[in-house]
Amino acid sequence: MRVIFAVIFSYLLSACASQNTPYQGENLVIPSIQVLKSWQLFQKQDDTYRSNMWQKKGQRWADTFAVSIYAQHQENLQQKRTELDAPGKSHCQAFQSIDMQHPKIQNVAYEYWQTRCEMNGKVVARMIHLMMQGQESFYHIQKVWAFDAQEPQFLYWKEQIDDTFLCNLGASNHTCPME
Repeated sequence: MRVIFAVIFSYLLSACASQNTPYQGENLVIPSIQVLKSWQLFQKQDDTYRSNMWQKKGQRWADTFAVSIYAQHQENLQQKRTELDAPGKSHCQAFQSIDMQHPKIQNVAYEYWQTRCEMNGKVVARMIHLMMQGQESFYHIQKVWAFDAQEPQFLYWKEQIDDTFLCNLGASNHTCPME
């Protein structure tokens, strides 16, 4: 199982699948991951879970990007979204959970949304979430700001997440890009 996670996360860091890969299954492709090379990386893993969280230097936990993969895990995406939105709904004076459409995901169940938390009339947190239920694993990607991300910064990260998708090198009509 750890070999599978190592291979999957090597794709995250290398940006896309190649023909030389030893793993012929489902792969998470995040082409824009290169921007995180200068950020501090924190990792957690066990036999069924792997999480990489990047923290922007000098921002502590206020500016983070996280990718979590739960191997062989099926998730009810709407229920999971409700669970993830619950702390914001209970702690924020005003909370928004706004649906977004993902331009590259096809034939995979997903939830893609942004949240905004306001206190005393000011945005104090903003997040982008992308959850995907693949055939082999459940994936959760999130960009978190513990402050009001300005619109150009928000749109930049939305575009980065818009480039994320699942592909499968093992499928007869595999959907992974080849370079």
